Amino acid sequence: MIDFYWLKSFTEIMQLLLSVLFIVFLKVKFDRTTPVVFWLSLFFYIKLPTDIYGILNYTSWISTILNSPFLTIYRTAMALFEVGMITSLFLYVRSTVDDSFTPKKHLLYFILAALVFPINWVLIHHAQSDLLEMFVLVKIIWIGSLIYLIRIALSKPLIWLLVSMVVWNALWLTEVVLHQLLNAISEPTSWMMFITSEILLTVGLSYFLIQVIARPRILKVENLTKQPQGLMTYIEDKLRNEFEKVKLYKDPDLSVTSLAEVLNIPTSDLRIYLNRVVKKNFNQYIIDFRIEESKRILENPATSKMNIEQVMLASGFNSKSVFNTIFKQKTGLTPSQFRKYFKIKTMNKSASTDNP
Repeated sequence: MIDFYWLKSFTEIMQLLLSVLFIVFLKVKFDRTTPVVFWLSLFFYIKLPTDIYGILNYTSWISTILNSPFLTIYRTAMALFEVGMITSLFLYVRSTVDDSFTPKKHLLYFILAALVFPINWVLIHHAQSDLLEMFVLVKIIWIGSLIYLIRIALSKPLIWLLVSMVVWNALWLTEVVLHQLLNAISEPTSWMMFITSEILLTVGLSYFLIQVIARPRILKVENLTKQPQGLMTYIEDKLRNEFEKVKLYKDPDLSVTSLAEVLNIPTSDLRIYLNRVVKKNFNQYIIDFRIEESKRILENPATSKMNIEQVMLASGFNSKSVFNTIFKQKTGLTPSQFRKYFKIKTMNKSASTDNP
């Protein structure tokens, strides 16, 4: 029979070792006052107590010699640690795309984490709660935060780490709801979900650590505004050529990866340039060019016979509903209304010229 407790304890030990390795590596390799390093280090420092709790709680010979009140207090603080992990991870990812994130300025983000412990204490000692509801709430916060971070993350290793953490939290949440709240699955199935989630998180952390050690630049996410002007100029010139002359944005299948290949630069450099220099993400950047192109077509008398769908395709969009929605957001008018408005405006201007 599979010893689930041993497997759980083993994954917790592995994660503890990974957390320690990360902390040591960051301390030796980087300046800890750098926001990116500060927040990532803090994430692993906060993760340490959760790893230790898992080892204490799921290693039988250790848990038997610890008194119950100790583990109860420790368990009460677990939500505090998890919300602290969410907060520090959020600030780490944000600091990779926003230089204004500094340690002193954003410590107020941890107020929510600080409030969790007294709330849990009241729930246990006055409401006789087993904290399952708080656990579910924390997992939902985890998943929502991670989905947002995946959308803004700049490096693939970080994205894969975040994805593994989404699956980790989703499996935990599913196990608690189906087994502990609804009693809809058996205990062995529950344990398998539990262990699988921990293995996936361990793999995600291991992959991220290996990638960071092999390519430290992944972690630092170099700031293009502080790099030689030649690099910024090169990317700027290449983008201008591909967008203003070649009009590459008309390709509906254009992606950040395919554009980086055309420009002959790493995808990470292109993402950083758009986020930090242009102050737009890839989709925003492309959409702005496509909307301007569609406006030029709608304003041009030579293309007046093109219907809206043809204008949409000629501008690089491949969905009429998306095109209409974005166009109205940008101009305040639908494409049809914009064409009529420009036609009337042109006629009025022509009439005023003829009749001074």
